[in-house]
Amino acid sequence: MKSFLTFTKGERVAIIVLAAVIFLLIAANFFIANRPANVKNNLHNLDSIMALHEAAVEELMTTRPQDYKTTSEVTEAPRRQVTKSEAKVQSSAVPKTVEGKARRFDKLSDRNAQSSEFKAQSSEFINLNSADTTELKSLPGIGSFFAKNIVDYRNKLGGFIEKEQLLEVYTFDSTRMANIENLIIIDTIELRKVNVNTDDFKTILRHPYIEYEDVKKIVNYRESKGMIKDWDQYLKIVGRDDIDKRLERYLEF
Repeated sequence: MKSFLTFTKGERVAIIVLAAVIFLLIAANFFIANRPANVKNNLHNLDSIMALHEAAVEELMTTRPQDYKTTSEVTEAPRRQVTKSEAKVQSSAVPKTVEGKARRFDKLSDRNAQSSEFKAQSSEFINLNSADTTELKSLPGIGSFFAKNIVDYRNKLGGFIEKEQLLEVYTFDSTRMANIENLIIIDTIELRKVNVNTDDFKTILRHPYIEYEDVKKIVNYRESKGMIKDWDQYLKIVGRDDIDKRLERYLEF
């Protein structure tokens, strides 16, 4: 030990490294000497595993396809068709009173829906022959002035029979007409007519389509020859070619 300490530091390191190398060589020799037995055992285990694998593959290859069932064949139960008698029983399980009430409810709902739709559509329009000035003023571009003129002219006519007659109202133009044309309707059921055989001179003359000379001829004829029978006779008595054909709907004989 004392002689070992007499070496320099570098020499001592070299001796230690050499001793470590010798130890490693001895250990490696011992490992190599025992390796063949371990390798042989490992190879034997590998051969066993390969043999089992080959046997499984051979068994799989020799199995017939029909011996297997698909997943759907295993999980799905066969469906049985329902017979007519069973269907009748199932149908009778629902009370007829319930079915009847359901059908009546559906019909009632349809009628209510149609009625509501009709009312909604009707409320969107203004009837020219029944609307007062307040209702007429709800139309775009129709103020108090035009509402009053429309009502006055309607009274002279006895009621409107077509929308275009609005253009005969004082100062009413086509632009204003276009603004309200799709918002108005005309009900001609209650037209007030002129009776050419019984009404007096002023009443007949009040109608916009009858001229003063026409009234004179009408009164003279009925006073001298009697009642006017129909529209054709009226035309002959008046004797004008420019008579508005719409006048026929306002006259009664």
